[in-house]
Amino acid sequence: MNKRYLLLPAALLAASGVLTQAAQAHFAWLATDSDGHAVMWFGESTDDRTYPMPETIQTIELHNDSAQSAIETKPVDENDLVGIQSVEAIDADSELIGTATYGLYHGTKLTYHVEHLPQADPAAWPEQARTGAALQTIIRPSDEGGVNVTVLQGGKPLADTDVKLYGEAGHEEADRKTDEKGSVHFSADEVESGLNAVIVGYSDDQAEGTLNGESFTSTTDYLTATFRMPAASDEEPEEKEESKPEPQVDPNSSATTGPANLPELPENLTSFGAAIADGKLYVYGGHTGGAHSYSKEEQSDRFWSLDLSQGKDGQWKELPGGPTLQGLALVAHNGNLIRIGGFSAVNEEGEDHNLQSQNTVTSFDPKKQAWTKLSDLPAPRSSLDAAVLGDKVYVIGGWNLQGDSDQSEWHDTAWSLDLSDSSAKWQPLAEPPFERRALSVAAHDGKLYVIGGMTSDNEITTDVAIYDPATDSWSDGPELPVTGMSGFGSSAFATGGKLYVTTMGGFVSELSEDGKTWRTIAKTERERFFHRMLPSSDHELLMIGGASMEVGKFGTIDRIEVK
Repeated sequence: MNKRYLLLPAALLAASGVLTQAAQAHFAWLATDSDGHAVMWFGESTDDRTYPMPETIQTIELHNDSAQSAIETKPVDENDLVGIQSVEAIDADSELIGTATYGLYHGTKLTYHVEHLPQADPAAWPEQARTGAALQTIIRPSDEGGVNVTVLQGGKPLADTDVKLYGEAGHEEADRKTDEKGSVHFSADEVESGLNAVIVGYSDDQAEGTLNGESFTSTTDYLTATFRMPAASDEEPEEKEESKPEPQVDPNSSATTGPANLPELPENLTSFGAAIADGKLYVYGGHTGGAHSYSKEEQSDRFWSLDLSQGKDGQWKELPGGPTLQGLALVAHNGNLIRIGGFSAVNEEGEDHNLQSQNTVTSFDPKKQAWTKLSDLPAPRSSLDAAVLGDKVYVIGGWNLQGDSDQSEWHDTAWSLDLSDSSAKWQPLAEPPFERRALSVAAHDGKLYVIGGMTSDNEITTDVAIYDPATDSWSDGPELPVTGMSGFGSSAFATGGKLYVTTMGGFVSELSEDGKTWRTIAKTERERFFHRMLPSSDHELLMIGGASMEVGKFGTIDRIEVK
């Protein structure tokens, strides 16, 4: 049977996976710049314009609907745009369109379609469908305000299909399913003045064929359609919330960064557990596969240690492992390592994802070289984080995966376990005022700091929450100074009496002494997320594993020297 669905960026960030090579997590977007040139980029939203564009997308032919010949374009690689741009200004009186096949992704042929309505007057937007278009929209201003969107597949209405509306800042404004006529309505309150976009996807699991000599057994088409909505003529233009500028490194900071004098990881990892105990670095599990690909073969069940005192001459030692896990937490307590939760892929490579969050908690004694079972978590939990205060470990955030990301339960609870008592059971904390995963948790000044992550509304957040064990209460902390996606997959730890956090953009931020603000003290060469940052001393932190969207996974360990 045919399946019609929309896979959006947030939904595809399943189970703390890496976004490198994330063809399905990124979309092609088309618009015009202030000089009337067509511009196209490949990113997660209308605001994400600097992700590298795949070569197969960059060769797209763009057309004005009124012209037969392709628009001449050139590649662009600038601070605010990576993609392509038309050499000349385009005809602003007719629709701008294009289609490009990305290639095969796990046996599926992926095709991206882009549309842009450059007309300043919505009344001039085309009312008729284009002939021969595989997937298209007709967007018209509504008499009730807002817009009506009709989705056509092969010239016929595409019913019961998700259509999502995004604003210029890259935020999702609304979500509708098309009716039997393939239409949805977005109200005036949902459609912003300025650039708007709708996204729709169509998948056919009965299609089959070959592409470049390789067979495919299904096809998926994604369409983004953008348009500009003018401000109401009898009102001042709507005042938009200003996007947060990229943080600037404090010129008075003496922090330095660079490669650590240590051997590379024995395998490149993301979403793993790591801790330092008695001068040794320990690493457990993690994701080893490609973006959005999860299987038994692409998860690690290995447990490694490295004696930091030996520097570059140190050798990674493989210790007794356990289950394949990623999205877990690993903390140190009195020389032992505590492994908490995570999820295991139980499917084989190439099969549909079957991801199972785990509730197991175990302690590793380096002297005995053995694991000991501790009290299970009250429920399976992955994409969580944990931190130790005194003799207690605290677990916050995460979700319970039972199948894939569409079959998940977000956790609205947090727990503590007394590690000084081998028979202790998990105790509930006051209910957190949030549901988040892919967050970081750090112990500092007698409190727990819960930093960033993704919310259960599939929004990336840079919010900080603080838990005080003394009063069993939550309060708000200062928001991270970083922007956009940078709240996702961060890492935080305290050392030398100060709290530090590293984020996707490579920025290192330090919490002020009064706990009210963050100061950006450095920017690392390798921008990482789903990494671990751990203190090797009061004045040095290590950056371990993780990945960047542009490069992929890292094996090199970096250092951050703080004063």
